[in-house]
Amino acid sequence: MSSMTQVSTADMMLAAALVFGLATGCQIIAPRLKIPALILLLPVGFLFGLVAPGLRMSEILGSAFPVAVDLMVALILFQGGMALGDTPLTGSDGRVIRKLIWIGGAITFVAGSLATHFVLGLAWPLAALLGAIMIVSGPTVVTPILDLVRLKPRVRGILLWEGTSLDPIGAIFAVVIFQVVRASNSSSGIEAVGTFVLSFIVAIVVAAAAVLLTVLGLKFVRPNHMLGTQVLIASVIVATGVANFIAQDSGLLTALLMGIASPRLAKRLGTSLDQVKPFFNTIASIGIGVLFISIAALVPSPLISEIALPAIGVALILILIVRPFISLVCTTGAGLSGKERSFIGWMDPRGIVAAATASSVGAALVADKVPSAEKLLPAAFIIITVTVFIYGLTAVPVAAALGLRQGESTEDP
Repeated sequence: MSSMTQVSTADMMLAAALVFGLATGCQIIAPRLKIPALILLLPVGFLFGLVAPGLRMSEILGSAFPVAVDLMVALILFQGGMALGDTPLTGSDGRVIRKLIWIGGAITFVAGSLATHFVLGLAWPLAALLGAIMIVSGPTVVTPILDLVRLKPRVRGILLWEGTSLDPIGAIFAVVIFQVVRASNSSSGIEAVGTFVLSFIVAIVVAAAAVLLTVLGLKFVRPNHMLGTQVLIASVIVATGVANFIAQDSGLLTALLMGIASPRLAKRLGTSLDQVKPFFNTIASIGIGVLFISIAALVPSPLISEIALPAIGVALILILIVRPFISLVCTTGAGLSGKERSFIGWMDPRGIVAAATASSVGAALVADKVPSAEKLLPAAFIIITVTVFIYGLTAVPVAAALGLRQGESTEDP
């Protein structure tokens, strides 16, 4: 990676202009084409990295790039957490979501690891790491697709809660597997479990303190909504930074918990976050575009052609076999119709957190000279791209065929 002293100010400005311009252009054009913006962002980012490798944001920002990615993802997850507050759950939906997260996540990890080992040919440690990364879905990819579909509230709520919750949990789990891959001592398994538990404890404690301080700060500066927005953004960034300093990647879970809890506590204390939600939606939209362009630009590699077909095979296994099986297992007895269960079994795209995690751990393993580690990011990118294209292009017709769009019948024949 280039050092900061080798990058001119003009290069920095041009890189920023291109990344923000391309991201915004894709997000303007996509609604006209009636497709999710991600379908444009991924190939455009890939081509950008191919044509102008010296202008990748990773080259421009150097060692600050992973930090910038983490902070932007944290803001996106906070916004996703706030959106969950507007997505009420009914009946047994909470139990379904817990099953999708814990049982479904475990099935995805095992099946993804097996597929990447036997189809992609990765050694077991790297296969397990890619399997862990494939757990991650997230609001950066699920929300835009569901917004296009105009799905009925119940299934939409289940998918949003599952995807948003899996983002930080999957990322933490992937980091734990990453530490096991790097470790060479016999206590690595115990240390990994300890790291996983510590990450949850740190996230809960830091989020609780941050939510209280955030809401008190909002009450102190009201009715100044501009300053209130600044308090909110600063609170998320500070809490994420502190949590990550204590336990690696716990900041993402911290941000999500803050997003879920802050509106509720604010309401109890007689204030509201409603005035800042439109601004946060804008921040999230910009962040999603810039992050997908920036991380897709990292991928261009001679290895793409070598691993493309096996990686596509892994993606198809996850889409056609693993996800329908997860839906069958996790939605049984939940009072969902066959059509609703079928759509849940046809919606599990991977998003920016999966890409960011693959980028971060892949670079570290390449630096450690772990054999075949250079295949990790290209393989993850191909799998992410296949899931985004297949789900993004088929979500509307599948939902329409099942009668699950707003104003359509959900009764089974």
